[in-house]
Amino acid sequence: MFQRFQKEKISQQKVIKRMSIFSFMVMFLVGGCSPASHHVEEILYIQAQGHDLEDGEHRTTGLSTIFMAAEDALPENKTINVSGESLETVYDSLQAESPRYVDTGRTRVHLFHEDFASQEGVFDTLDRVQKNPMINQDMEVAITREPARDMLEGEYDFQLPIFRYLQNLIEQNQEEQMPQTSLHDFLYNYYAEGADAYMPMLEQKEGHVGVVGLALFQDDRLVDELNLEDTQMFRGLIESTEEGTVHMKLNENKGVTFHRLSSDSDWTINQEPDGTHVQVDLEINGAVRQTYGIEGYEQENIEQLEQTATEEFERRMSELIQYFQDRNIDPIGIGERVGQNVRGLDIQQWEEEVYPDVDVEVNVDFTIENTGAVE
Repeated sequence: MFQRFQKEKISQQKVIKRMSIFSFMVMFLVGGCSPASHHVEEILYIQAQGHDLEDGEHRTTGLSTIFMAAEDALPENKTINVSGESLETVYDSLQAESPRYVDTGRTRVHLFHEDFASQEGVFDTLDRVQKNPMINQDMEVAITREPARDMLEGEYDFQLPIFRYLQNLIEQNQEEQMPQTSLHDFLYNYYAEGADAYMPMLEQKEGHVGVVGLALFQDDRLVDELNLEDTQMFRGLIESTEEGTVHMKLNENKGVTFHRLSSDSDWTINQEPDGTHVQVDLEINGAVRQTYGIEGYEQENIEQLEQTATEEFERRMSELIQYFQDRNIDPIGIGERVGQNVRGLDIQQWEEEVYPDVDVEVNVDFTIENTGAVE
């Protein structure tokens, strides 16, 4: 009995010993294969990047925010300026210039100076950015009139880290007057057959930055831009909206501003024997915010104002479409819409031979809501 107990005890000890050795080996292997970890205070998070062309060379500015220990101290913006022929060498240079481990996975804004975007194109940079599995697809991208480095190193009248200020600025304008322009949106339009991409255009002003329009691309190069008024019309053509403000000068003595504009568009593509027919029907609703030269809000006046505004929407949107056709760019994505409705369409041939002259009919149904007390 005693001998049997001893044998069982010895057997159990062997099992425990083997399990201990196995556990140690697993911990060793896992520990040896895992990447080096970094504490938060040891990491320099690049939260915004600016891309400029200086003397024919791609120069990148990386912006990070250093939070101070004192409770009443504002965070400090720190920039690192490096250059390189590719984004990989730029990242290597960023690391070489930093006393901390550099992490670009949390970048929220990429800025491109207009010279860089028109001469070099933006796709090579954004393609490498999107291949980072840690990046956020809702990252904001924009074009700058001034060097992107100057915008990231500017001093602004807002107690926010610069990257957060720029991100909020772009996102707020997407709510009010700009179409959606995130990295995801840009890449979708870039890859789509029959569509061209776009980004917001930023301009540095005294004490702040302003969104001044929409930068238009052909392939990945900046080729044109829209002002804010045309951008608002463009936005109504391509996406449903719930907010927005539009000013209309009806003649030399009359004008009106509509706000809280909501819109919805419906595109119809018909392939007839005589060619392709495109029609867009828009329902737009909004309130009167301010007027001049217009007296009274009787029903008759409201109906006349609705009719006048309807005609103005149709005219401006039709002129905008013609403007794109004349320049052979298609940010609206008319070619993509046609391709989805016409089987076997040769999109390249359509873009070159048909798109510049295709007739696009714009029909607007505009309703004024809640006139309220206006001046």
